[in-house]
Amino acid sequence: MSLTCPSIIAAHYPDLCRAVDNYCERTSSALDAEPINALTNAAFLIAAWGVWRLHSDRPNPRVKRLVQALIVIMVFVGLGSFLFHTVATRWAEWGDVIPILVFMLLYLWLVLTCFFAWSFPHKVIGLAFFFAVTFYLEAAIPSAILWGGALYLPTLLVLVAISAVLHRRQPAAGKAMFAATGVFLLSFAARTLDARICTVFPFGTHFLWHVLNATLLYLLVRAAILYAPQGMPTPLPRLRSE
Repeated sequence: MSLTCPSIIAAHYPDLCRAVDNYCERTSSALDAEPINALTNAAFLIAAWGVWRLHSDRPNPRVKRLVQALIVIMVFVGLGSFLFHTVATRWAEWGDVIPILVFMLLYLWLVLTCFFAWSFPHKVIGLAFFFAVTFYLEAAIPSAILWGGALYLPTLLVLVAISAVLHRRQPAAGKAMFAATGVFLLSFAARTLDARICTVFPFGTHFLWHVLNATLLYLLVRAAILYAPQGMPTPLPRLRSE
């Protein structure tokens, strides 16, 4: 059985065994063709450990279980990305993308629950809309545009919106979210620049995407631990019809 194309995948979904070569560092199909991109995924494990330490030192009962789940997902983000940057096939790429999407969906649920006090139906609708837009962009926009990064645009817009609203309601939390959004802009730029600078910097900049994204996830969970209300938050005011 081949690691790059397991028999169960080859038999039923052979297209998922197609090789993916999107990054400067990869110049062959070998498992160790992207050593820097692969090894920098350890940053996610370090970030998960850092969040766990903070969570242990400053527990916030309001977000305890959600934070613990996010920490586990952070570990899977690092492992999934490591798998992709070694195996480098289409099925491994989904192993990279899915944990990130799960993290963002769960974090959005945390924010809507603990910071904005949305009702259950509204949260479900909000997450479904976010997922639908993200999946549509992944399927509809050619990978040549933003080098496959178009699916992260909804995440960027959501982070900006959350930061702006929180800054008005909880300035400290808003500043923390704006800092996280700034880190995401830097990481998105690093991901986008990777293919452009291959000729002058063969290692590329995708490894910075890993390091900065690990920092982003740490900052997001840190903000939840430090600033989520201990009790029920005040719901956002509704607009009154005249």
